[in-house]
Amino acid sequence: MRKQFLFFLLLSSCISSSSQEFGGNPPSLKWKQINTDTARVIFPAGLDSQANRVAAIVHLLAAEKPVSLGDQLKKINIVLQNQTVIPNGYVQLGPFRSEFFLTPDMNNFGQGSISWADQLALHEYRHVQQFNNFNNGVSKAMKILFGEEGFALAINASVPDWFYEGDAVYQETLLSNQGRGRLPLFMNPFPSLWQAGKKYSWMKLRNGSLKDYVPNHYNLGYLLVNYGRVKYGAGFWTDVTRDASAFKSLFYPFQAAIKKYAGVDYKTFCKDAFAYYGRENAGTAPGTGQFIFPVKTNAVTGYYFPYSAGKDSLLYLKTSYRHRAAFYLKDARGEKRIRVRDISMDEQYSYRNGKIVYAAYENHPRWGWKDYSVIRVLDIHTGRQDKLTTRSNYFTPDISGDGSRIAAVQVSTDGKTELHILDAKNGSLLQRIHSAEISLFTDPKFIDENTLVTAVRLRDGKMALATADIPTGATIRLTPPSFNVVGYPSVKDGVIYFTASYEGNDDVFAFQPGDSKIYRVTRGNQGKYFVNAGDDKLTWSRFTAEGYQLQQAAIDRGQWTVVETAVTETLLPKWPLTAGPGELNVAERVSAERKFPVTAYRKGTRLFNFHSWRPYYEDPLFTFSLYGENVLNTLQTELYYLYNQNEKTSAVGFSGIYGAAFPWLSAGTEYTFSRQETIGSRTRTWNQLDSRIGLTLPLRYTSGTTFKNFSLSSFYVLRNEFNRGFFKDSLGNTSFSYLSHALSWSQQVQRAVQHIYPRFAYSLSASFRHAITKVEGNQFHTAASLYVPGLLSTHNLGFNAAFQERDTLGQVSFANRFAYSRGYTGRYFTRMWKVSANYHLPLWCPDWGFGNLLYIQRIRVNLFYDFTKVYSRDKKLTRDQRSTGGELFADTKWWNQYPLTFGIRVSRLLDYDQFDGFKGTLFEFVLPVSILPR
Repeated sequence: MRKQFLFFLLLSSCISSSSQEFGGNPPSLKWKQINTDTARVIFPAGLDSQANRVAAIVHLLAAEKPVSLGDQLKKINIVLQNQTVIPNGYVQLGPFRSEFFLTPDMNNFGQGSISWADQLALHEYRHVQQFNNFNNGVSKAMKILFGEEGFALAINASVPDWFYEGDAVYQETLLSNQGRGRLPLFMNPFPSLWQAGKKYSWMKLRNGSLKDYVPNHYNLGYLLVNYGRVKYGAGFWTDVTRDASAFKSLFYPFQAAIKKYAGVDYKTFCKDAFAYYGRENAGTAPGTGQFIFPVKTNAVTGYYFPYSAGKDSLLYLKTSYRHRAAFYLKDARGEKRIRVRDISMDEQYSYRNGKIVYAAYENHPRWGWKDYSVIRVLDIHTGRQDKLTTRSNYFTPDISGDGSRIAAVQVSTDGKTELHILDAKNGSLLQRIHSAEISLFTDPKFIDENTLVTAVRLRDGKMALATADIPTGATIRLTPPSFNVVGYPSVKDGVIYFTASYEGNDDVFAFQPGDSKIYRVTRGNQGKYFVNAGDDKLTWSRFTAEGYQLQQAAIDRGQWTVVETAVTETLLPKWPLTAGPGELNVAERVSAERKFPVTAYRKGTRLFNFHSWRPYYEDPLFTFSLYGENVLNTLQTELYYLYNQNEKTSAVGFSGIYGAAFPWLSAGTEYTFSRQETIGSRTRTWNQLDSRIGLTLPLRYTSGTTFKNFSLSSFYVLRNEFNRGFFKDSLGNTSFSYLSHALSWSQQVQRAVQHIYPRFAYSLSASFRHAITKVEGNQFHTAASLYVPGLLSTHNLGFNAAFQERDTLGQVSFANRFAYSRGYTGRYFTRMWKVSANYHLPLWCPDWGFGNLLYIQRIRVNLFYDFTKVYSRDKKLTRDQRSTGGELFADTKWWNQYPLTFGIRVSRLLDYDQFDGFKGTLFEFVLPVSILPR
């Protein structure tokens, strides 16, 4: 028996995660800019009004600092992206920039109804203010020493992620008429836990779970930030974050700052905050409706958009932590899965007369910022699915009663929105509906063949239900406009049922066109969404701590109560803020008259934008690098110094990759000083210049139920050796060059939360390197992998194969790329092939940690068998290198933020190792050695 330590390099960045795309826009896209001393807003031509609005809000926030964290100001680059259908935004360091994805979120209840650009400006610029004002003390020193990436490491270590997002949600709420802090859906998570009697540990709330529903750091952060300001005053978080980011206390700086300014320790502060929100008194009050399925407490399961599909039949979309989203039909015979849903951005779909219609996600294979929302039509009887539209921006579609037409929301790249009526057979456009007073149509539903009901967002951020007349395009409001959100309408016998946030909770209401009154249908704990009206029953999904659960209730109009107009017009948040709605409303205070000058933005602006500098060590190489990336993310560069402690040599180098062209263009060079080797009795000394240039074609395509990746690359590499001393005259200068080609293809389905690997995935790759000058040499390598389901839904069976062969001349030796059987040291043979099998399964999700230092989410096992065959130089002799064993891994989080996996491997070597002759049992510790990216 022998023991060995095996170290894996984990490339986990310390910088806040973002959705950035390298070279994501085609070169044909023209860019403009608004450039001031506070911000540079960069945007595609044609978005002048949106850019001006963003610039105006940012300037107001920077000048007045209504929720101040300090007075520091640094100019930010904000890029507006209008080619993507994904609603998002981020601010990052390394380089310091922000990007707004301008297609609005269609979920009225999740993000609200105020202008999407306004909300992004309020939320994302708060992150800019955070980064600017955390630049002090130790964090400032880290920025000086290591650039923006060093600064990011420091402030992320000193200030928790819940504060960043909670504080940003607080700002968007306080400085607007709405914001997520006033939306019941955003406030549902913690009360749902308390009413279910779930009392999770602090570390579980911070790190999440793979088995239980845990609110995210946005929900947690908003509650704590709001409580801190209500309890301790407006300047509380300014003081706390200033001290924490400066590391006034070297250990647990944020906790120490809380204790200093709140007068209680961190644990007590959090406990008091939850008590403030009523945790101790959160009982389970009776509500309307009965659960259709027993609520599972051992697996989070969600049921979405129930539809009556016949007598005693119910159709719904079902998701869980163990299974991918799929359409199911429940009837007297039980539950039947119809089909796994295609990859989509949300759970919305519609159903009538045996046809499901929904919007699926697709993307452009080359340009990462260009993606689409396309319409699918699924027949639940035959299982056949048709793609109705291509490269479209359609959302929340509905199908007409006779199945001949489809209504869908269309959002164009200029931000305009319309309702489109499409032919259900071929997707052709039949009718457009638009309104100057409506900023966004959502959730259209056919009332009859000529009329739609839709939840509309108005220009001032308010919402209302409205009807749209298809022949004329006229729209008429049904409900009074207000900042209460409304949506998910369902029509039965002329009555429109819908969900609204009246009186501080998302409940089901009804509108009767005959008397133009709104009636309350349900009342109870948490939200009720996706209502569907059947012949005599209402079905909806209720938000619970175990996921969205289906409930039903009889339609009993005698129990309905009229909702007064004053109730519908009043926004009633669940918990109070330090200021009421509109008291600090930034959006209303921005002058529409203020116009910023617009100029062209050159794509070559600051291409070599060096933002960080830091060391890196991987035995035996020490590197100190300067990293650069331009604002549009089309050029990434590295300038570095390298020291090889084995050879005692120094080198300088440069590498870069340009992603704005259709193939990526790569180039690099490295100059090494005074390399040495002994030839006979003399020492040869030379300087060495290695240069490379190449092309890479990276294609990524998402469609149907799978993600697909294809890559093709080719590189030319040249080495020049400049001899010195004695060998300068006898050998002169020498050179050697080779070509390197690579090809890869992979495809995989989506993973559920508990899936270790996809239920189905495969990959193929091949590479070939060969000399093309004075010396001869080549190497061919290919590999393949396949993942299929195991015995249970969270198990995976994996197969891997690899083959490698090199020439036998020995004039040049390319680096070994072959993955040997586990446990063996291995040698570089001229021919090798390998097959292996793996069985992955989870053992336990402890959800346990200590000291806000280490948190263990999952313990899992992999059982493996490897078979490698190696060949002698003349290919006449072979040896087997077989091993079998198991790996025990722990999926963890460190300091409540950084995911790391480590474990132990036990290998039984069935043959003698061709390197040192060992045969027996081997123990290897698989340990992470770095959390910084190379």
